[in-house]
Amino acid sequence: SNIDRILVDVYRKSETELTTFDFKVSNNDLFELGAGSVAGLIGFEWRKEEYSDDRDPRLDGTIVFTDYQGDTYPYVSDVVNSSPTGDSAGGRNVRSIFAELQIPVLENLDVQLAIRSENYSDVGDGNISVGKAAFGYRPFEPLLIRGSWSETFRAPNLVTVNEGLVARSNTRTDWTCDYVNQVTGEAYDLNCRNSTQRSAQGSELLTSETGESTSIGIVLEPIEGLTVTADFWSIEKDDTIGLFGEENHMILDLFYRLQAGTTDCSMTFNPAVVRDAPDDDQIAAFAEAGICPGGTAIRVDDAYANLDKRTLEGYDIGVYYEVDTQAGNFSFRYNGSYLDKFEQEASGDAALLVASQASGAIPANIPIDGFADLLGRDGNQEERHRASLRWRRGDFGASLSGYQVGSFYQSALTLSDGTRYVIPSMKTYDATFDYRFDMGDARSRLRLGVKNLTDERAPLADRYFGYFADAHSDYGRYMYVDLRMSF
Repeated sequence: SNIDRILVDVYRKSETELTTFDFKVSNNDLFELGAGSVAGLIGFEWRKEEYSDDRDPRLDGTIVFTDYQGDTYPYVSDVVNSSPTGDSAGGRNVRSIFAELQIPVLENLDVQLAIRSENYSDVGDGNISVGKAAFGYRPFEPLLIRGSWSETFRAPNLVTVNEGLVARSNTRTDWTCDYVNQVTGEAYDLNCRNSTQRSAQGSELLTSETGESTSIGIVLEPIEGLTVTADFWSIEKDDTIGLFGEENHMILDLFYRLQAGTTDCSMTFNPAVVRDAPDDDQIAAFAEAGICPGGTAIRVDDAYANLDKRTLEGYDIGVYYEVDTQAGNFSFRYNGSYLDKFEQEASGDAALLVASQASGAIPANIPIDGFADLLGRDGNQEERHRASLRWRRGDFGASLSGYQVGSFYQSALTLSDGTRYVIPSMKTYDATFDYRFDMGDARSRLRLGVKNLTDERAPLADRYFGYFADAHSDYGRYMYVDLRMSF
């Protein structure tokens, strides 16, 4: 057929290789203290990480296609609906040394100390050392007080360091165009949500993400079978690796245009946003809105970078109870996670956008992605709850569990009165019934289950398919059968 004549096969061959060598020495009786023996461990690890990503010649620029607008590789591939991607490869050597001590300070107080140092051959801050300290203190039998402090790090992965220029097409909102539509009452009906290319590439200038976490909590066992836990924690992470974001670049372009008005239209505004020439409607609409004209955004040049400090604080509650009765064994579990703080500090261009929106220079309904106070925003719920009740008697068992995620607001939307659009909480229930039996030499379990027992649907949101997929599922109620056999 004619379609067969234009079909081609393309390939991607990706390989990763990991070579490791490690050596550890441990001793549970290094020396004696009054409360017991000190245990210790010391070790060394060497590893070599390598990867290669070989793309088809029609995708990696070996076979070049040029479209009618003159665009070519690396922004256009030779295959329809396939993004251009160059070949990439990289490798690194990592050397690590680590040590740990387990110290019984008192009969009712244990302390753990640990340190780890790593050297990366391909990262700017290649030598990194982190430590950890933790304790467990039991002032009296039913109560345990526990706490920890630790430093963390994550080196940039091989792709973010070595990847060449990669272009991907995404549907994005051009906020300059959207602002013009708002000001002109959509008199020109500009199309502000288009397929826009994002070009990004790796960087050898990236440094490791570093962080610090602390926690303090209790474990209480007031009666037999009942355990209650409460842990308060905080996490601070610096130099988070990521992208500034296409829409943030679009907002920065809007900011520069608002500052310039129509006095100097020879400016480049945000050079990361590449636009085509404006048509007559765009020229007229932008002029009426009081800003320099711009065409449709066709590409945003982004790059991996070390962003700013991220801080999270919260607490977790757990309740666990198990009891044996003549009717069988019953167990109840509850876990609640509460987020009190979720902030991403902004600096540079991000700080400029946040401050400009706070002053009113940028409209409040334009979402600046990923910075400032993120608590309760775009899927970052302030609380989550999970509870389950299980029963087991002989070969039979059953369970009922519930899961609730809290409400949050969608930053891209506001109500007609200017208030936030809040997506309500969602609660779902699951149920199972089990039967255990022998099948030949195998111990087997047959489970009948129902997911989303009450057929709860995801709350309405302005996203694909009408719900916020990062936080909710919209599968509805469904049943399943599961057979598990152990030999």
